[in-house]
Amino acid sequence: MSANLKDSLQMLIRFWENSAEPWGAKDNQSRFIYANKKYHSLLALPAHFSVEGRLDGELPASTADFQDAFQNHDRMVERLLDRVTSIEIHPFENHAWLQPWFFDKYPLIDERGICRGTIFHGRPVDNLILTSLNKIKLPESLVFTPPSSLFSKREWEVLFYILHAFSSLEISHKLHLSQRTVCNITQSIYKKAGVSCKRGIIEYCHDNKISNYIPQSFFERCQSLPLISE
Repeated sequence: MSANLKDSLQMLIRFWENSAEPWGAKDNQSRFIYANKKYHSLLALPAHFSVEGRLDGELPASTADFQDAFQNHDRMVERLLDRVTSIEIHPFENHAWLQPWFFDKYPLIDERGICRGTIFHGRPVDNLILTSLNKIKLPESLVFTPPSSLFSKREWEVLFYILHAFSSLEISHKLHLSQRTVCNITQSIYKKAGVSCKRGIIEYCHDNKISNYIPQSFFERCQSLPLISE
């Protein structure tokens, strides 16, 4: 870690130290340069634990298992020289339940225009208004209660992933079902909606304003998902 790089962030660090939201910075090897008190609290890190010079995988936190994903996000920021946002789902603040948080990453560019690393900022997901969620194409205000009783709980789960452009194989991995079972559930959904194809069910859900449901099971495991706008 370059001491000069941290020195160049001192003005921002003074703000971050007083912020009620998690802020920090990493170098271009994804090693922490700095993280504020709120970030330490969010990850429930031990008292006096220093993140400086460490990789995500070296932190005693549930996020450690997602080091590869975080580094991919960092490299994307450095390549695009623009913000990259992910939704992080973990047992934050040492809670027994999982919570979703947005994490924005920005390029840390020096006076010569060279990207020296990334700045990160966490935001709580309060209203669940997402521009995109992995493969979501349209802005949605997501709800947790099934919009109707037309479909079963499992059908709503499968439908959620269908609407967000996942293949039957991807859905089977997400829900730990066989691909044949997913196909059978999909056909049941089509039959109940009176459609015969994926395009038909997408149009049906949009027309009936039932495309904004997100199943609770989506938040039943830790995840790190990039939000990619097209």
